[in-house]
Amino acid sequence: MGLELYGKIEPLLGFEEQKKALYEIFLHKLLDLGIKRVLDIGCGSGAFMKLLAQNGLEAVGIDLSEQMVQRAKESGLEAYCVDVCAFEGRFECATAVFDVINYLADDEVGPFLRCVADKLEDGGYFLCDINTLLGFEEVAQGSLVLDHLDRFVAVEAEFLDGKLLTDLYLFEREGECYTKQSDRIIQYYHEVQSLKGYGLELVDIDFVELYAQEPDKALLTFQKIT
Repeated sequence: MGLELYGKIEPLLGFEEQKKALYEIFLHKLLDLGIKRVLDIGCGSGAFMKLLAQNGLEAVGIDLSEQMVQRAKESGLEAYCVDVCAFEGRFECATAVFDVINYLADDEVGPFLRCVADKLEDGGYFLCDINTLLGFEEVAQGSLVLDHLDRFVAVEAEFLDGKLLTDLYLFEREGECYTKQSDRIIQYYHEVQSLKGYGLELVDIDFVELYAQEPDKALLTFQKIT
């Protein structure tokens, strides 16, 4: 339930400005590459897909959260609740925006990237972002408490041995009482070198200062090896 709970509290965390900035960076990269049709992996509620549509790009989204896919569909977007390996179709480009790769454990990266490569046309591109070490150690790690009307949120994140362990707590008022939801999500630090291969060639890296004055994210551009 971790990502489902995170989806509920994310709008309260105050990251919208940074997300929009990252979306714009991805958009301009896609436009520079001349991309017209995109598979957005981990599309969530479809915010990035909306931006693509507003700029003349066709987008299809997939996500493992039924709740998020339903929200995307309610916005008039084409989205499916399916794993990328089970999805059918070929695209000139695929994207995985805002931490999607961070949620993959080391032994999941290779199979994921091979499936992505399989969904690309010959010479197609895959764009994704990962946290830098600074992004985990200096930005993501720490505590956050928010009191928002009838909802109270607490987040505790600790970076240990290449993993960011984040405990989430949500208290929601129901009459005179509060209900509590809690869960843990895990993100993983990946060296760029560990993502190479798997049918994809790394052709570009853009370092991004999203939260800090030094690069806390890296935008990676891969091209399918033919």
